[in-house]
Amino acid sequence: MTVIHSENITLQDIYVNSTSINNSSTDNTDCADTIYANNITFRRWVCDNGDDSISQKANSTNILMEDCVFYNGDGIAIGSIGQYNDTFEYIQNITARNMTFYNTEYAAYIKSWTGTPTGAPPNGGGGGIGYASDIHLSDLKIYNKGAPFSFTQCVNYEGAHGNCDTSKFNIHDVTFENITGTIATQNVAVLQCSGNSTCHDIQITDVRLSDSSNGTMPNGYLCSYVEDTVGFNCTGPVVGENDSIDPRGGTNVGTPP
Repeated sequence: MTVIHSENITLQDIYVNSTSINNSSTDNTDCADTIYANNITFRRWVCDNGDDSISQKANSTNILMEDCVFYNGDGIAIGSIGQYNDTFEYIQNITARNMTFYNTEYAAYIKSWTGTPTGAPPNGGGGGIGYASDIHLSDLKIYNKGAPFSFTQCVNYEGAHGNCDTSKFNIHDVTFENITGTIATQNVAVLQCSGNSTCHDIQITDVRLSDSSNGTMPNGYLCSYVEDTVGFNCTGPVVGENDSIDPRGGTNVGTPP
């Protein structure tokens, strides 16, 4: 589903199954995207898919997600954005609360294109400007296989790599709080921001996660170009490109309570 050029819409009690019974790809099977949309509510959704669960793309504002359950996809995706060179776009006032994630790649991730255009849309691009801000996720139950929170400003198709610190698109005022469950990593967050537009005012608080492999409490927060953190300290840099942003496969570590 794509909600585009729309406002003041409530979508509730919806079940989406976009999976494969064989080895066919489940890429590009987002349950729902918003584009140029304002004041959209997703309530009591159940999504089982192979890509973004619900994604806010260009010029999405005042989006509420609550009481949803996501299986096997990538979780909540802010972006991708910044694909169109010198085009100003924004994502603002995104709220998610009382959300449950089983075997998703993340609970939430934010992704922008690099600041160096490569190729042309729809498969290439980059160089866009703007911001993603006022993003608040709370009361999250996570049974995941990877770091629940991730940023990348490395999106770059056409076979190109690198330029992760070139994006001028800015990410700021992001809050994750009251987080419980299990993950299969020691990293709570992998935040790879651009040196050209440093992320700031990022808050991660009240984390009560355990590592599904050994029962320890994850305490890794990998950061590049992140300033003004609240509730956590960066424990090291992101090495290379944040390839945790677009993985496929893995094992199911999400066991419902």
